[in-house]
Amino acid sequence: MKKIDFHIHTVATVSDHSFVFSMDTLKNYVADMGLECIAITNHNMFDLHQYNEIVKEIPITVFPGIEIDVEGSHLLLIGDGNELEDFSAKCKKIFMAIPTANDSITVEDLEGIFLDLTKYILIPHYQKNPEIKQATLNKLRANVTAGEVTSAKKFKYCIGDDDALVPVCFGDMRMEENRLTFAARHTYIDLGEISFAGIRSCLRDKNKVFLSKEDGHAIFDALANGLKLSTGLNVLLGERSTGKSFTLDKISKQSEFEKTKYIKQFELLEKSSDDDETSFKALLRKKQSLFTEDYLREFKSVVDDLSNINLENDERTLERYVTSLLKNAKDSEKNDAFSKSKLFSESKFTESNLQNLKSIIDAVEKLIENTEYQEIIAGHIPKENLKALAVELMTKYSYEIEINLKKRYLNDIIKNIQDNLKMRTAVHPIEDIDLYAIAKNRMKIEVFEQIVNSITKNKDISVDDIQGYKRVATRRSFNCAQELKSLSGKVVAFSDAFANYDKPYEYLISLRKVGIEESDYYKYFVCIDYCILNAHGYEVSGGERSEFRLLQEISDAQQYDMLLIDEPESSFDNMFLLNKVNKLIKDISKNMPVVIVTHNSTVGASIKPDYILYTSKIIENGEVRFQIYTGYPSDKHLKGLDGTMRKNHEALLNCLEAGENSYFERGRGYEVLKN
Repeated sequence: MKKIDFHIHTVATVSDHSFVFSMDTLKNYVADMGLECIAITNHNMFDLHQYNEIVKEIPITVFPGIEIDVEGSHLLLIGDGNELEDFSAKCKKIFMAIPTANDSITVEDLEGIFLDLTKYILIPHYQKNPEIKQATLNKLRANVTAGEVTSAKKFKYCIGDDDALVPVCFGDMRMEENRLTFAARHTYIDLGEISFAGIRSCLRDKNKVFLSKEDGHAIFDALANGLKLSTGLNVLLGERSTGKSFTLDKISKQSEFEKTKYIKQFELLEKSSDDDETSFKALLRKKQSLFTEDYLREFKSVVDDLSNINLENDERTLERYVTSLLKNAKDSEKNDAFSKSKLFSESKFTESNLQNLKSIIDAVEKLIENTEYQEIIAGHIPKENLKALAVELMTKYSYEIEINLKKRYLNDIIKNIQDNLKMRTAVHPIEDIDLYAIAKNRMKIEVFEQIVNSITKNKDISVDDIQGYKRVATRRSFNCAQELKSLSGKVVAFSDAFANYDKPYEYLISLRKVGIEESDYYKYFVCIDYCILNAHGYEVSGGERSEFRLLQEISDAQQYDMLLIDEPESSFDNMFLLNKVNKLIKDISKNMPVVIVTHNSTVGASIKPDYILYTSKIIENGEVRFQIYTGYPSDKHLKGLDGTMRKNHEALLNCLEAGENSYFERGRGYEVLKN
């Protein structure tokens, strides 16, 4: 196994924050992290002189590289260290082509500069911002070696996905002066002797890349002090005041974990039943609000559009138009040279609405970039045809924009001329009017009322099961003005508005007079009820509320990269922990690292963890320090970070069973009761 980092910055460019390179920092990084091979990859540049100095000072293999902005994403390109002058010359062309942080080159530019991309290791940002676009990846795919990801969760996902790139994790750090801490993001490769060809071969094989030296993909570096965790389920044990929560806090603050869910001890328990009920209702209100916003997202755009329609203004416009038409006819005898001019009564050009064309272009681009259903799409429409269609549509779009600009320019000229003609004639001009827009507004109102009548009908719209509990969301119409007032949370009167509730457009107009935010109008058409039911279909009781909150928090962790839980057993019975909590945690640990601190044998042992951490407190010369031991559940000994050993059997019994004697004594007691 060899430990590598191919993403290291040593020069501050326009794409970086300002920093001063330190050779000592780089030396410390290589030594502290135990790296055996690195690559220098600065943004859009390669400093040959500095690279040669680094090679002299760093006692491991150092490859030349560069991080290039390609079509809006970042791409690591690493060379083999031969023909350095040629590599430097090529990198200078990149530097000249990308003068600012907002610039980028195309794949074609990249190929034109480096010519034969098969000579290099290419690693794009894959599950990392700014992420490579699928269209760009498709063009580079034949030469891409691996893909850089940001977390153990994403690494594990890519390993399990047959269609994903081979994942790698790198530091992406600046070797700046006075840097004291380093991110523990590295990749191990199954390699004996270090060579460029050997590394490139390993990085193309998912069976040869790992996050740790001990067991590949199953174990990874969690802290810079050497602490390792499983990408699955980790149980953290230890007696009171031995640094368990301290360790959990350190893990939660590590920058390499982009999103960590941390459920702290007693966080979900309230001091009294009243506090518990209040807290639970607040949780439901929050969930209800989020669900309502998501469920009515499309309806909101409809309401926002209708809010801009004013039928009274349309009626007044029509009335002015008819009046002006009659006056113009009456003034026909007064026609003079000014009123007889063609431009006097000329209608203005109508600009084309390009939204539909833009939507079609977006749809075609999605078809081109889609990978999930690429085979089906290509079976009906070859990709080259789609690309040709996209080009033609974009050409048409550019042409129509140009025509609209010309129409706008001409309309300004027409208006100026008409204004001058009107000042010089006694003939009353005909009012300008858009009859199509007025007719469309009336049609929109008719459709809007149909939509409102449809979505206010009673219906269960969501039923989710969480370990026997059900989250149920139901839609219905509002029953009274008081419900509207409760929803608003303001001291405002809805009585007058609610009188028009059965007439959707009039009701919308009435809401303007209530004093609520216009952006919230959509919420006052449909009532969304949100409740939690137990296994028997009844609303949850006091104890069940705490159980559900814990299950909810654990379930929500699926949106994160790591889950940390500090003593989930507090105030919960063992059957609940065994049948519900354990199952949910095990399921989540299949997709991300989970660390649980516990003293409970139901959680600590029955859950069958993938990895064990054990903490102890050591007092030497009056000073207190914490020691951490780690290992697999089947290991006879747990190994400390300092190399010392601890019996696994002893650690488990002391923490989970109050010692061996107590464990066997309880067992004999159960046997007596049984017999």
